[in-house]
Amino acid sequence: MPTIYNKRQDSEGLWEVYDRESEEAVIVDGLPLCGLDEIEADEAIRKLKRGELTSDNIPPTAQSGWPPTKDGI
Repeated sequence: MPTIYNKRQDSEGLWEVYDRESEEAVIVDGLPLCGLDEIEADEAIRKLKRGELTSDNIPPTAQSGWPPTKDGI
């Protein structure tokens, strides 16, 4: 199953992009995607989904959905 990215807002009104399965902030080039405004978070999610950004802390097989699960789903 491909990684599902989402965003959440902190108490200061800034946004963080995170992996919904692990609940961890996504890290790109050694930096967490946090402290963003909402537009930046939305754009980061779009780029992650298109493969224009690659997360340092999410395994590539989880990002692509390959290999399939053992029962083929």
